[in-house]
Amino acid sequence: MGAWACEKPRIACAECPHRRFLPVTDEVIRQHLSGEDGDGKSFVAALYPLLPDDSCWFVAVDFDKGGWREDAAACLEACRRLSLPAALERSRSGNGAHLWLFFDEPLPASLARRLASHMLTETMEWRPHVGLDSYDRLFPNQDTMPQGGFGNLIALPLQKTARQHANSVFLDEALEPWPDQWSFLAHVRNRAAVAHG
Repeated sequence: MGAWACEKPRIACAECPHRRFLPVTDEVIRQHLSGEDGDGKSFVAALYPLLPDDSCWFVAVDFDKGGWREDAAACLEACRRLSLPAALERSRSGNGAHLWLFFDEPLPASLARRLASHMLTETMEWRPHVGLDSYDRLFPNQDTMPQGGFGNLIALPLQKTARQHANSVFLDEALEPWPDQWSFLAHVRNRAAVAHG
């Protein structure tokens, strides 16, 4: 298969003749975590959170401007107060963060987005001095699947190249990387319960 250049935004992803969707398999995850595909080329896995039935397995809040540290920490605290199991990931660039809320089963995207919006509102009520100026958007960014599209795309965490720079890793309340990323992820729900109880 030959190489090609992405022609976005001239050609939308939904109309691109070169698009290739990969199923989430152990091999795709291995390539993402190792940072390269089978040919040794750079590899980053990303996904469209919105499912065809307008549901999603998670919602992520994107912080991406100068005050992201204070805003993300305040939102993480709000999640703890609301007993919402949350995971805060430093972005791939290192200049922002994603706050992930995972669900046990797919929820309607409209409900997931309302939950995230409620958490943002609660954050501002508890910490009125935090303006949340770094808040950029939610993933998914829409309640329903756009006609002819897929919604917005988010890169998965823990990709090796970004991880080597301490980016795309999950952070604790002090915004330091958890020493054992896998143990942290395995206990996200329990940590929220302990922090609240």
